[in-house]
Amino acid sequence: MGGMTDGRPENRVPLHAPGMARRTLRACVARTEVFLLAAALLVTVLAKLRIVRSCAPPSVVEAWLGVALPDLAFFAGLATLGALAYAVWPRKWTARLTLVLATLVLVWAVLNGIWLAVTGVQLQPGVLQVVLRHPTDFWPTVRPHLGYHPRVALGLLVAIPAALAWVIWRIVRPAPAKLARGWWVGGAAVCAALVILLLAVHRRATRSFVPESLDQVLGYSSHWGVIESAFATSDLTPAPGTPARHVPIAGERSVGLPPAASAVRPNIVLLMLESVPCTAAVAGTPEYEAMPTLNRLAGEGMLFESLRVPVPQTGKAMWATLTGTTPDVGPDYVESVLADAPYEGLPTLLARVGYRSAFFEMSKGTFQCAPATFANFGFDWAWFRENLEDASADLGYLSGDDFRMLDPALAWATSASGPFLLMLITSAAHDPYEVPAWFEPPANGSRNRYLQALRYTDAFIAELLQRLAAHQLADQTLLCMLGDHGEGFRAESHRLRWIPYEEVLRVPWVLHWPGHVPPGTRAAWPCSQLDVTPTLLTLLGFDISGAGFEGRCALTPCDPDRRLYFTAWYEGSPAGYVEGNTKRVYWPTSGRVQEYDLATDPQEKSPIVLESPAAEQVVADLRNWRRAQHLDIPAKRFRQRFVYDHWWVFSTGRYARAYYVP
Repeated sequence: MGGMTDGRPENRVPLHAPGMARRTLRACVARTEVFLLAAALLVTVLAKLRIVRSCAPPSVVEAWLGVALPDLAFFAGLATLGALAYAVWPRKWTARLTLVLATLVLVWAVLNGIWLAVTGVQLQPGVLQVVLRHPTDFWPTVRPHLGYHPRVALGLLVAIPAALAWVIWRIVRPAPAKLARGWWVGGAAVCAALVILLLAVHRRATRSFVPESLDQVLGYSSHWGVIESAFATSDLTPAPGTPARHVPIAGERSVGLPPAASAVRPNIVLLMLESVPCTAAVAGTPEYEAMPTLNRLAGEGMLFESLRVPVPQTGKAMWATLTGTTPDVGPDYVESVLADAPYEGLPTLLARVGYRSAFFEMSKGTFQCAPATFANFGFDWAWFRENLEDASADLGYLSGDDFRMLDPALAWATSASGPFLLMLITSAAHDPYEVPAWFEPPANGSRNRYLQALRYTDAFIAELLQRLAAHQLADQTLLCMLGDHGEGFRAESHRLRWIPYEEVLRVPWVLHWPGHVPPGTRAAWPCSQLDVTPTLLTLLGFDISGAGFEGRCALTPCDPDRRLYFTAWYEGSPAGYVEGNTKRVYWPTSGRVQEYDLATDPQEKSPIVLESPAAEQVVADLRNWRRAQHLDIPAKRFRQRFVYDHWWVFSTGRYARAYYVP
């Protein structure tokens, strides 16, 4: 084996050999694991540099070095461990193990670099957990981004097989460890000292030249985060054995029904708007200019100016909106796990007074097992992109030409007499923000494509109104429109979905019902997606005082300091709450709690870092909130069901899958 045997390696460089410095350096650099670790470090720090430059901090170099220090310390730590391993056991299996470790580190560095480029935040282990549970759901997410960057895709196509072949060859034939044991010990000591120095500098100096918001998303090593997650979950995660809450099923909520003789039975069209932020209803913003129909309807009806989402993820938004309760905020699709009976919410409660219900969307039903979700909500019918059976309507990896669902939706609405609940969700404003060719030529740049998608969404709203009028339904329809979550484009990144800025958490909510909702009404008090179902039921004459909703009727003012909790979807993501103008955010990655004054700092540029005991109280409150929302599904429970004439759905534990049957 060229100098390495199953025992001690031969022909190693002695401590005092001529030209020892040159030969030592050559011996280290020639090792495959050293090359892989160097490549991993380079990918990581360059990806961070890209994001730092887009932030335009006072000093790009200082800010970049500040957020790169944890990575330098991590890789110096790996070098320490590797040198010690060779000093203690300089054999073939040491070379093999260090090579496998270096390969894993490089793989994570590449994944983290790609995730950083797309989202502006580092890859969290919780993201990988979701991907591993549902890999087929995420390949369509990856594919279009590779299409946008063909040179990157080609480079990966060439580099991955070549690197894999090289690594396998080196595992079979490890390179010999040519240095004397003393050199490995000395190298380990130097690297260990470097780790201590880097961590000390990071702790003492980073905050002086790295903006706080940038430090939270970049100022730690994502590699170290992986290691931490392997031994401990987030301190907000419900521990095993946490009591599960009971979610009422159909028939369990106590509500007073509207008097039959005097009850108003309007049709209800509930339109959820994909990725539309609160700024779409704020005059003078580009989002406002892109959505004139939405704002005209707001002027003719009631606009809730301060609606927040508990979780900026569509499935969780559906749960909050339709059930009036907080969703389980774990990183899974527990809403799709087949329930024994539908959960009690807007569809089941309206069914008590004769409403039929249907849901339509142009996203794929196979994505997150959506047919099971809406069967669990109690909808009589649900329709998805597969039902159209026309691939020409597809947009991006998830969206479709939303106009194509209007014909089947109106056909369903007019297929029978009696009042109906028709729920639709738009899709084009979801990344990658594609619109059909008939609407406009594609715009350039993510921000411009997003605004174009908002214009398309607004055109869809206008077309929906025209279709309702053409079927003589406009005068007898209560229209409720709200965003599932917002979207933000700041200097820090292209998209800010997983950073809880206000433009991500706040969305518009419009009620339009001529003769029943006073035109031009503005509600400035704090509202939540949890309030939608209680508000609609109250408008229809239901008595919800004994229903046990977490939300409230938002038609009347509430305490301006009402506390509204929020969290991002993935494990280890930031969580927090808003009370009046005070917003507190806890970052599990750093353990810090930030406080914002939204009245004086609406752009959330100048947070205050809370110290104990105030910070500890915030974390304790968030922990209690998270655990109170836990849904416990028996891991071995298996369910299968055929729903909506076309969908076989299966669920095991907290996992569900749907298959379309033409």
